[in-house]
Amino acid sequence: MLLLAAVMLCLAGACATLPREADMKASLRSAAQEYWNKRMQDKYEDTYKMEDKEGLPPFDKYRDLCLLMRKIDVVSHSIKEVSVDGDKGTVIVQFDMKLPNIPKTLPQPLDDYWIYRNGQWKHVPRKS
Repeated sequence: MLLLAAVMLCLAGACATLPREADMKASLRSAAQEYWNKRMQDKYEDTYKMEDKEGLPPFDKYRDLCLLMRKIDVVSHSIKEVSVDGDKGTVIVQFDMKLPNIPKTLPQPLDDYWIYRNGQWKHVPRKS
């Protein structure tokens, strides 16, 4: 009976812990790729659902902030680096931008922040 109680306690504790770091990094990379693909396709309703609700503005303001970024001619984007520290994640996203009168695209990295809540990565909205 004591052994059964100990096993149940261990199982209960395991359920409350975070997945392995390698799994967390892979799931964060996947979430970030999905998020930025949708942002580049102007699917703001979808990305709004992926945002952490803390500090999130109403949808209309969120969409307006997203549209400001679209004024920059982004040719491509890629996930360059993913790091995880507990329930917090950082993704370095590189945007290749085209600027007037410059023949080559310019790389512009962005530190993008995420938080793991209720089994899902949520994008941390930037302060406006």
